[in-house]
Amino acid sequence: MAAASDLQAQVNDLTKCPICLEDYTNPKSLPCLHTFCLDCLESHCQDKLPGDVLPCPVCRDRCRIPALGVSAFPLNFFVNELVGAQKAAKKPADEMLPCNSCVEAQDGIAVDIPPLALKFCVDCIQPVCKMKTGAHLVVPLGEETSSEVMQLHKKLCEDHPNKTVELYCYDCRTNICAVCVTSKHNKHNIAEIGEAAGKLGQDLDSHVTTLSDCIANVDNLKQLWDAQRETFLADADKLRATVKQNVEERKKLIDDHGDSLLEELESMKLNYTKEVECTKDRLDVTAVAMQSYINYSQALQSKGSSSDVTHAAEDLKVRADTLLQTYELAKNVESPEIVFLPADDEHFSTGKDDVNVVGRWKCDKLVGASR
Repeated sequence: MAAASDLQAQVNDLTKCPICLEDYTNPKSLPCLHTFCLDCLESHCQDKLPGDVLPCPVCRDRCRIPALGVSAFPLNFFVNELVGAQKAAKKPADEMLPCNSCVEAQDGIAVDIPPLALKFCVDCIQPVCKMKTGAHLVVPLGEETSSEVMQLHKKLCEDHPNKTVELYCYDCRTNICAVCVTSKHNKHNIAEIGEAAGKLGQDLDSHVTTLSDCIANVDNLKQLWDAQRETFLADADKLRATVKQNVEERKKLIDDHGDSLLEELESMKLNYTKEVECTKDRLDVTAVAMQSYINYSQALQSKGSSSDVTHAAEDLKVRADTLLQTYELAKNVESPEIVFLPADDEHFSTGKDDVNVVGRWKCDKLVGASR
């Protein structure tokens, strides 16, 4: 009973759509092998067009929607048959009907069939009476979803629905019937389906073994990834500290150079202020000297003799020229032009403390300015 219960639980898991969590309806399979109801897939892809990328709702593996739309994804025949068998097994007793094939097996002659079916026709996927059903495979109710019974279920050919598949085409990788051999699969590599299943089953077993080994190694890989993450984060923290230290050093260097530039500017302001005051003092002295010259020249000419005038004329001329030169120099009233030249970006890449990372002053008229 426990084994039957476990089997039924496995069947229930296989027949539930991951999107709607109900039994599959028209199950469509994606390339990643995850299966979904057609309606669920269409609803999930309502904003997508043929050719668009579709991430699998379960594993996020990416595929492209076929040119004919979501409905063109292949039907999962195994899941579809499993759902049919399960639904038939769950059908209430008063809704159970005899298999149509059973009626046909009786040459169309109606017979009394008990309303309560005791058997399950694997080929028709429906409950039937306990009567003999000819060539159809009939099993007791409750065993219709067992592995042995599902494997015995006859599969019909897609191209010839009245024929069962008995062969496998290696070239086309599909099940075919005997009629298919003469039509679409002439000269193809074909084998009896049981033989092909044995060979392909070996490949599947090999894949299962390989994937099982991978699963067993998942925990080790996760630990390795955790270790790599911790190493990376530790290195990143060190780099962060290095960057912050470098930033602080650059800030200090910039602040120091900035302070130096501002001190230099204050020095130029002070120097120019002193120069203006000195020029004004020279103008006062020159004005006094000019007035003295005027007074002396006028007194000499009004009170001195001719010989006095001729004797002092040359000296007075030189004195007048000197006073005029001093005055002319003071007439050029202008302030010096100060230009700030920012540092080039390459100054920042040298990493040397002696490099001016801010810039410099250019002022041609003041002593003490950067040139």
